[in-house]
Amino acid sequence: MPNNDIVYLLKFAPKEAYIVDLLNGHLYMNAAGYYHGLPGEQGDPLEASIAPGVCLYRNACQPIYCMYTVRENDIVDNTVKIPMRMIQEFGCADGRIGIVQYDSFARLADRHIADDGSIYAHGPISYGVPGPKLIREIFEGIPHNLVIKTPKYAYQKEYRIIGSRPVECPLLPDEDHTDRRIENYAHAELDLSSSLADFSWKASVPSLEESQDGLMLELPHRV
Repeated sequence: MPNNDIVYLLKFAPKEAYIVDLLNGHLYMNAAGYYHGLPGEQGDPLEASIAPGVCLYRNACQPIYCMYTVRENDIVDNTVKIPMRMIQEFGCADGRIGIVQYDSFARLADRHIADDGSIYAHGPISYGVPGPKLIREIFEGIPHNLVIKTPKYAYQKEYRIIGSRPVECPLLPDEDHTDRRIENYAHAELDLSSSLADFSWKASVPSLEESQDGLMLELPHRV
């Protein structure tokens, strides 16, 4: 999807400390494969799969950081409606929302996509089915499968930052099934080497006004 109409990126979190980390430029990243076993819509058993409906993975150890995309046409009277589904599924009814001005964030992230940089890519997720060319390139090691998800997740409007260095994933014994091993993904911490405070804000979820099937988030006035 195009990036030129993205205005803000949002981060939903159950604890204010997670948003403070974001505003300080510290991104806590889980491996793509970490989401295989999560309950509800936070989890996705097909995350990092190489073809539609196939639990055959590639790039599952790449760390990712997920945000919510706000585009121009989502904004009415400087307010965006947050679906209640997002609040419930991400467990942040009593939490906080980080609000990040997209253009400034993108410029900062771009500085980390250089040779041996800490970010491989960042951008909005596409929701659909990868074609044969993309599937072939995934087999060749290009992580297109980390920026394409099945359409059932389209309501999440995800924007993703992909780390460039895979995390470790040792296999641990499964106490319930001795013939199996459990994937134990490590996490990564991405330091953007700069505070986001000049172009980021935080909002308390309980303070937001309710609307039909959602909460109304008033956005900062753009300069």
